[in-house]
Amino acid sequence: MVDLSCNDRKRLSEASLGKIVNDKVFRNIKILNVFTKQWILAHVYVYKKWISHVEYDVNKEILDCKQIINGDNLYLSPAFVDSHTHIESSLLTPLNYAKLVVPHGTLTVLEDAHEIANVCGEEGLKYMLESNGNIPMRQLLTIPSCVPSVPNLENSGATFDYLLYRTYLEKDYVVGLGEVMDYEGVLCSDERITKILDEAKNKKVYIQGHAPLLQGNRLSAYLCNGIKSDHEARGVQEVIEKYRQGMWIDIRDANTNHNMPKIIEALSEIGNYDRVAFSSDDRRCDVISRKGHIDGIIRHAHSCGMPLIEAYISATYRPCLEANIGNLGAIAPGYIADFNVLDDIENVHVKDVYFEGKCVVKNGDMISHYEDTREALNQTVNIPDLDETNFFVYSKGSKVTMNVIKFESFSSSITNLIQQTFPIKNGKVELSPKGKYMFVSVINRYNKGTHTLGVVENFGINHGAIASTVGHDAHNVTVVYDNPQNAIVALRQLKKQKGGFCAVESGCVIASMPLSIAGLMSNKNVADVVNEINNMNEANVKLGNIYIENPLSRITILSLLVCPYVKISDEGIVLTEEKKTIPLISEVI
Repeated sequence: MVDLSCNDRKRLSEASLGKIVNDKVFRNIKILNVFTKQWILAHVYVYKKWISHVEYDVNKEILDCKQIINGDNLYLSPAFVDSHTHIESSLLTPLNYAKLVVPHGTLTVLEDAHEIANVCGEEGLKYMLESNGNIPMRQLLTIPSCVPSVPNLENSGATFDYLLYRTYLEKDYVVGLGEVMDYEGVLCSDERITKILDEAKNKKVYIQGHAPLLQGNRLSAYLCNGIKSDHEARGVQEVIEKYRQGMWIDIRDANTNHNMPKIIEALSEIGNYDRVAFSSDDRRCDVISRKGHIDGIIRHAHSCGMPLIEAYISATYRPCLEANIGNLGAIAPGYIADFNVLDDIENVHVKDVYFEGKCVVKNGDMISHYEDTREALNQTVNIPDLDETNFFVYSKGSKVTMNVIKFESFSSSITNLIQQTFPIKNGKVELSPKGKYMFVSVINRYNKGTHTLGVVENFGINHGAIASTVGHDAHNVTVVYDNPQNAIVALRQLKKQKGGFCAVESGCVIASMPLSIAGLMSNKNVADVVNEINNMNEANVKLGNIYIENPLSRITILSLLVCPYVKISDEGIVLTEEKKTIPLISEVI
């Protein structure tokens, strides 16, 4: 659990009255008051980790303090809070992630650890929880509700039952239950997810949602289970309906997501932002380096029409309200002294950052050195020995009709089911026209022996192969390829580097990115990881994906069984609404 209240209220009260010395005061600084929605000139006093007093009469004599910080021409906001993220998806370790986002003013994130939990189970949760206390930020956990994301339709590295939540929902640095992605299970009162929700409700913790395109009676039924939020809303009417029904809207601004303008349009129509927070979700480190973190989302939201002060409040106080985190996200007595000092609020330029009253960033740079000496989880990729015969689709006859996964567009994550007829030559299916269609295979990496073949349209690349051990949410091995030879080369490379990404053209590896920690994260520094991402993106472009800004993300969503409407797992081609698998071949001609 999370308790940020002062453990010595008597001394804090005495500091408020000036009876004992405060540690510091920010003098004559314009502060963001999240309650009155104003920037107001004030003096802000800090005693240990907490704010003891905010004085709006700046003509009053300064109380006795150990340190006086001159705030002339500067602004003070609460530090930024991310309402929903997956640190693993940054491709960095928790420590290197902190080194990246803290200078951007983010000091608290709600980390849904379902990526590493699906790979490593409880060891993954422990790995993430142990990060707190050794870094200058708060990486609070929402315990993942879906491990695996959809039982019986994929095989991951672990299975969590309701008894685990009874223990973990009471641990330090845990704020609640992670995004409830199995919305179909919720709606049909599936026993497993129902028991998990019951544990969360018994503990009276925050329950985070994930409900793409859910509406009407189905949305109401989902909300009746105590779920509070959604970061999957896309269209104007969807946002309006969910807001009217009392949901918190977590505006997601990740890698390839382009829904911000429509969401802001909906909120402008509603005329209210009080139940809105910001989420970076799966924002990779290269995107953070280029566009910022929550500071970048504030800029983007404001450019789309959100009033600037509303954007700041949605980046600070509102995520804390949403997740029931007290004493965080505001500049007021008794609140934690997490601050951003800014010299330009329009451009969200963070100059200095204070974590629990101590300066951790000065003029944009971290001022202390941090090391991670923990043992890494680096033995998680077990790719079976396969040969080229495992990557052909065999059939009799002269033609075959197959169930094809078709992306709505080259930039959309929505996939639909179509039937397409292909020729057969020497007993093997040939994709025609070449380039429009690609083979896809998902291979279990947890020694389960499961392996699926499929065909995808509008994926992006038109030749070669892209392979990854990052594949939401089970993170099995996914490879998209034109011929088995390229697929085998890609798999051998992934095995050699203990996970990650690679690209193959004409039987040669043209780019690779090792992610040896759980097959999800690199232990390299930010600059090196960003360089490898750029190389992988360039390789994707070389193979034909010229359609999206961050093509590396494309392969990771093919196995995302909790998004509409058809995906692929190690168990088969999955109709995500019906929660069932279908065969690849529907008819032999």
